[in-house]
Amino acid sequence: MNIIYNRRIDLKNIVIGEFSGRDSAAAIIKAMENDNINVVLPIVAFTGTDYGEVDIFYKNWELLNKRINKLYKNKTLLPLHFMFEPKLWNAINGRFVVKILKKYNYYTPCIGCHSYLRIIRIPLAKQLGEKIISGERIHHNKDFKIDQFTDVLETYHKLCDNFGVELLLSVKDIREGDRIKEIIGYKWEQGKNQFSCVFSGNYRDKDGKVIFDKENILNILNEFIYPSSVEIIKKGYEGDFRYIEIVKNFI
Repeated sequence: MNIIYNRRIDLKNIVIGEFSGRDSAAAIIKAMENDNINVVLPIVAFTGTDYGEVDIFYKNWELLNKRINKLYKNKTLLPLHFMFEPKLWNAINGRFVVKILKKYNYYTPCIGCHSYLRIIRIPLAKQLGEKIISGERIHHNKDFKIDQFTDVLETYHKLCDNFGVELLLSVKDIREGDRIKEIIGYKWEQGKNQFSCVFSGNYRDKDGKVIFDKENILNILNEFIYPSSVEIIKKGYEGDFRYIEIVKNFI
């Protein structure tokens, strides 16, 4: 807050940047090419399934800040902010696993987890610049991630739009990891220098191939994850944080 006041930064000019691994760092750098994005608050959102050394986030922040200062004049990367709401993550992704699996014949925590990553930041984004920068990418060289294909990303957009927040996916269409490295200005390999997840690879078969059932995934997304996410935020503004009770209505 001292930085904000001393530099006379208008709160409405602060954009939230999701901060985790290399794609999110590249997304913040790329988004700052926009003349209207001059101040970014990087937020790390813990899920309860991630693990690693917290110091890595500070090291990544230093790397990102150095790159921004090299590329731009009068752009500010604010200090790291951390958020965590394990009961919320549990309600969407943990509590009703068997129920979801029986109903839809498919389950992965990843899509609901990335919805959680939006939910937890939306209320703060509304108090600031009403924008969130995310490092989601449709293509990862010749691979893709179950929580980042087009239909899922459109739903995340819709979730944010519901509350007047714009989701900026500035690296969404970048296919090659080498291009991400160029943006960052550092040979940062995918999956390195970031937290790991205990569910890593959960939607892949023994050979690493994605087990993809689009119809059932979209049913889970449209009938459960999206409406329950919207309702959780609405109820939160009413002071109701009984996440399990809220989610029950959609399963």
